[in-house]
Amino acid sequence: MKSIGKHIWAFAVSIASKLYDSTGSSGSPDKSVNVDLSSSTTGFAKALTTDGDSVYWTDATFVYTQAGAEAEWSITHNLNRYPSVTLVLSSEDVVIGDVTYDSSNQLTVTLSGANSGKAYLN
Repeated sequence: MKSIGKHIWAFAVSIASKLYDSTGSSGSPDKSVNVDLSSSTTGFAKALTTDGDSVYWTDATFVYTQAGAEAEWSITHNLNRYPSVTLVLSSEDVVIGDVTYDSSNQLTVTLSGANSGKAYLN
């Protein structure tokens, strides 16, 4: 695990159906994982973080639906981080809005006009 301030980071990687992690279990070395990816393979990577009380997967996503047309969307996502945001209006157009991170669990999106749609947070 990697400690950054009060946050502790760990990771898990699955490559070709074998799980590797940063704790040294599952055949992984203690501080790094080296895997030859010169040939095609499938898998995933996930990371964990904690604030000392709770543990969070950093690959968690959140989908917010804005049903009524508004120019400002206030989104409480509880991801405990500052996610990237993709906005898709009800017209199915992908748009860019101004994103203000109010905290690690809430953000506000401001659009040029009143719209409804979805915000995808990663």
